Amino acid sequence: MMKFKEIEKLANERKEKEIKLREQLDKKLQMLKDGGFGKDQSYKMLCEKLVDFRTLKRWHEGESLNPNTFDKLMSLIEDGQD
Repeated sequence: MMKFKEIEKLANERKEKEIKLREQLDKKLQMLKDGGFGKDQSYKMLCEKLVDFRTLKRWHEGESLNPNTFDKLMSLIEDGQD
């Protein structure tokens, strides 16, 4: 059985990753929108065929996902980007 500290650590790590990816997506979507791309087209470009663009869009709009799909999305995080 996992201890409370371990669970807390995992939950905090997941939350930090989610915040980082949301911030990166916000910036990228704004750049694409400023470049004249549509919302759906932008999501298609950003999901890199890891998941359906509608899944990325729903998650970005606040819907929760199963852990496996969430892990796929977290691979979109770019390290070193501010």
